Amino acid sequence: MIHRGHYKGTNISEGRGTTLPFQLFGAPFLNPYKLLKPFMAICDSSVTLRPVYFEPLADKWQGRRCGGFHIHVLNGKGFRPFRFGLSILRLLLELFPEEFEWIPPPYEYEFRRLPIDVILGSERVREALESGKSLEEIEGLWTDELNEYLERRDSCRLYT
Repeated sequence: MIHRGHYKGTNISEGRGTTLPFQLFGAPFLNPYKLLKPFMAICDSSVTLRPVYFEPLADKWQGRRCGGFHIHVLNGKGFRPFRFGLSILRLLLELFPEEFEWIPPPYEYEFRRLPIDVILGSERVREALESGKSLEEIEGLWTDELNEYLERRDSCRLYT
C-alpha cells in the first residue's frame, strides 16, 4: 500500500470508494497500458504495479472510469512507501502537466495553504517535485532533521 496522503491532495484517486482503497491509484485521463513502461521504471524489487481500470463509488472521480495501477508490495521490509509515492507524483507531474492538479484549499482546518502542503508538512516537497528535483535531492530536504530526531529519540529510549 502507499502512503495515503500522497494522492489526497491531488486529483488522483487513491482508490477510495472501491474494494481496494490505498492499493489503487488512477484518474480518467490515465491509460495504464500506455503508461506501464514509465511506471514500472520507478518500481524496484520491493513493489510492482498491475494496470487496472476501476470506477470509484465514492470520493474523487465517483462514477467515472479511471485508468491506473494496483500496487503490489513484494517485500514489505524493503518497500519505502513515502519515497514510492513521491516518485509517482513526480512522474504524474512530468507526464500530465495539464491534467494533473493539486487540489485547492480549504482542507480540514486550513483555508490558505494547499492541502498537499499540509499533508506533506510543508511546501518544500511540492516545490521540489514541481521543479523536477531528483528523489535524492527531495529526500535531502529532511535528512538533517530526521537524523537529529533519531539522535534525540535514541537518548530517550529505555529499550533498544
